[in-house]
Amino acid sequence: MPAPLSAALDLGLEGQVLENSPVLRRWLQNPPNLLEEIRNTPVLPTRLQAGFESSSHWRISLQDLRLADRLTLSGDYRQSSEHPEVRQYGSEIRYFLAPMGSPFNLAPQLGYRALEQKNHSLSGVSYGAFAVLALAPEAADLTGSYSWVAPQEKGQATLAEITAAYAISPSFRLSARYSLRNSTLAQESSFGFGLEWIP
Repeated sequence: MPAPLSAALDLGLEGQVLENSPVLRRWLQNPPNLLEEIRNTPVLPTRLQAGFESSSHWRISLQDLRLADRLTLSGDYRQSSEHPEVRQYGSEIRYFLAPMGSPFNLAPQLGYRALEQKNHSLSGVSYGAFAVLALAPEAADLTGSYSWVAPQEKGQATLAEITAAYAISPSFRLSARYSLRNSTLAQESSFGFGLEWIP
């Protein structure tokens, strides 16, 4: 007797039920590890963001593109709509310390960051930490990051950011962001709103 049919009979199921249900046959042949799936299904999705900030800046970014089990890549570009020479851009690699399905997670991050302020600029290796609190997987979360741009002869910078996001559909979310930038070029804070698309 085939193993799936034997398992179905053990469960009190009729053979006809098994023949009419390919999903049930797959489950009986190779039962999924649901707990493992829950632990490793990311609560924070890959997302493409676009928005405006209170200091007349616009911003686009790609956040947490999954490269491996707990490794993600993020990048962003921010520019003043009034003064195009004022801009900031960079990218980071993050390694999450807990499984991706954890409602709270922490990741050290390492990358490159450049800040340009009219005739002055500052760039270099950035390092810091990223934290996420998932209120509802892929639907609502709070994230925060803090990073340093490696000190140079020209100066140094610290960047802090807090973002809250809420899903309005399976593919789109609204987000609110508060940013604080402190560098030898300028000190500024901004608040903005954006739209996120989940591919």
